[in-house]
Amino acid sequence: MIGIWALLLILTRIEAAWLSPLRPLTPLERALPAWPPTSPLPLWLERVLIAPWARWDAHWYARIATAGYRAGDGTTQFYPLYPLLAMPLIRLGLPPMAALTLISLAAGLGAVLLLERLARREMDPVRARQTTLAFVLFPTGFLLFAPYTEALFLLLAIGSLGAARGRRWGLAGLLAALAALTRPQGIFLLLPLAWLLRRTGGGFRNGGFLLLPPLALGGWSLVRIAGIDGLPATGHGFNAYLYALLFSPHANQVVTVQAFLWPWEAMGRAIGKLLRQPDVDLIVNLILAAWFLILMIRAWRWMDRGEQLYTLAVALSAFSYHTGPVHPYMGLPRHLWIAFPVFLALGRTHSRRLSALPALQAPGFFFVIIPYILEAWVP
Repeated sequence: MIGIWALLLILTRIEAAWLSPLRPLTPLERALPAWPPTSPLPLWLERVLIAPWARWDAHWYARIATAGYRAGDGTTQFYPLYPLLAMPLIRLGLPPMAALTLISLAAGLGAVLLLERLARREMDPVRARQTTLAFVLFPTGFLLFAPYTEALFLLLAIGSLGAARGRRWGLAGLLAALAALTRPQGIFLLLPLAWLLRRTGGGFRNGGFLLLPPLALGGWSLVRIAGIDGLPATGHGFNAYLYALLFSPHANQVVTVQAFLWPWEAMGRAIGKLLRQPDVDLIVNLILAAWFLILMIRAWRWMDRGEQLYTLAVALSAFSYHTGPVHPYMGLPRHLWIAFPVFLALGRTHSRRLSALPALQAPGFFFVIIPYILEAWVP
């Protein structure tokens, strides 16, 4: 898998570098041409390899990694582990976006290798590789090569599940806690971990590790409220309390309108927007979400109960997240894709179609990089 990962890294870098002159969005892209190479060479390499990927949330993480969190500016919407890991690299002299990218690339490779290793426990090496490729080449898999949190989250989540299956409960809890400090969906790892503990008869003595993820999430909320944002005026209703306690009361600085609704209500608003005023962002999101649902339904009966609970929690939270009347489902496919047990279960189906799945998804993988680099689509 290392060779395939390296090939995808090269191909995605070439594609992004080729696309970025069409819409140079960062100062570095505007200042330097993508071709021919110019001096100083390190700056040109940053322009070609790093700057085209500096889109959307990547700017927020670079801002946090450089200047830290500030009250009222929206930064506290983003969880701390990813930018925190980049800070030492920045202090060593790396540009912020390069530091974040290195973290993502290392974590992405680790996540891919861990997933293949997990698959090999249940299936032959060829099948395990096909399973891993199906996961990587799901269209939002390009985020393994981008300065986003998905690579780090998946490394920790897959590692946590693997540790639990090996009955290394303390390590499983620690990795789940770190995942919860990377993305809020990390708390959902409690579901498969608790199920595995019960199934293997881990007992009460080992159950203490289940406290680590909620303690991590609660600790971050406490730090954010006590040390950065202050005690918020929560207002009324479910979303007011949810954002005050788990996200940020200043989340509207990032996405002006956002809320958690019943999944059918959020979907209804998205379909209504699609019928009234279709756009690239919504069309791509709904197509990819529909494809993920097809895979999930196919894989469902091949998942164990813990995997089903985690996948269901991830899917329901993703379909419940409404991001306003203009782009009502921003990030939907990305939020679904972290339900990695779907792909493990596809490998268990013994269907010959799995071998064709990576090739079937590859065009979508490379296609969605285009609107991402041109900032016409939020992944």
